Amino acid sequence: MNREEIDYVQSSIGYQFKNLTLLQQAFTRKSYSAEHPEAQDNEVLEFYGDEVLDLYVTKLMYKKFSKIENGELVSEKNEGDLTKLKSAFVSKETLAHSVHNFGFSEFLYMGNSDIKNDAKNSASVNEDLFEAIVGAVAVDCDWDFSVLEKVCEKMLQMETVNNYVAVLVHQKSHELGFGEPLYRCGEYQSDSPDAFRSFENLWETRIGNRRWGASSKNPKTGLHEYSIKIGEHFFVGTGDDVFHAKLAADKKAYMFLVHEEIKQKVQAVDYTNPVSQLHEFMQKKIIFEPRYEFFEYHDSNGNPIWRCSVSLEGMSEKFVAEGVSKKDVKQEAAGKLLHAFVETAVEESEEWKIPHYYSGFARFWSDEQKKELDEEFNRAFPDWH
Repeated sequence: MNREEIDYVQSSIGYQFKNLTLLQQAFTRKSYSAEHPEAQDNEVLEFYGDEVLDLYVTKLMYKKFSKIENGELVSEKNEGDLTKLKSAFVSKETLAHSVHNFGFSEFLYMGNSDIKNDAKNSASVNEDLFEAIVGAVAVDCDWDFSVLEKVCEKMLQMETVNNYVAVLVHQKSHELGFGEPLYRCGEYQSDSPDAFRSFENLWETRIGNRRWGASSKNPKTGLHEYSIKIGEHFFVGTGDDVFHAKLAADKKAYMFLVHEEIKQKVQAVDYTNPVSQLHEFMQKKIIFEPRYEFFEYHDSNGNPIWRCSVSLEGMSEKFVAEGVSKKDVKQEAAGKLLHAFVETAVEESEEWKIPHYYSGFARFWSDEQKKELDEEFNRAFPDWH
């Protein structure tokens, strides 16, 4: 790894190594060390990184789903749900996707067997590299967990944990036979030739996340775009940044998958008893457990009034009902939720969103500007073909 590549990795994970040899070891495959006995491979670092990830995700779920009430631990999720979520957070697909997005596998030290098998594009190899990097950080920082938490959060690109609709999409897509969800970031040209001169943008171009001179922001709307393909179905999300655009697309895909699962597992939706119907959906693992909150107050005549709100993972809206009967307001709020997620049509795109390239700034560049940017690109990536 050269200095530029080392700086890129450290900047991407948010950690500066005291011992750079450890970082290089994290990228060293066993096939390489077999041909170069002086180089230690990354397998033990993988082991340490795996253990760090387990603890990090477990602590994260504890803080998100659990609290102490009357001296006892109370959790929103049961053991089965937590186990499933933990497996998804640190799954091979999750870790490999992160490494692919960073482009880290380009820096691997590989032996001839790995090169022949194109190992750098293997999900298992990318998963191993993720764990080895975390393990190298653990050793280098002498197991300072505050440091490790920051690195794990940055590497996992925590949209799947802080709002884990993406985890649900991934899980349901496989369970319902649609296979692996496919993601594509929007690609639009900018009106400013200076917007893409950074090394990070050049690097994203090289690893295939975006094309040269492209941004995920649509210049017509000012919003970023992200697309998801589930089988032959397409969902496009927009937002003020890439994270929120992807989250919006994930929510559309999630609602589509919930509808599909209801068709497969439920003969008819019972609107006469929405609380019971939601409970059935939960038992069949179609949805997580609905969260009900009650509040009692008194009207101007001193009569007690109950307010019930209900929310569901994957939906940002809370559904509220008020009345004199606690049981009735629960049913009414549940009914609003049930109608909302069963009957609301999911917006689909007619096709996989193809990147749009407007004439944009390139049309106005002089030959000198074009030559300058070509030279800048070639300096950054001398081996680019």
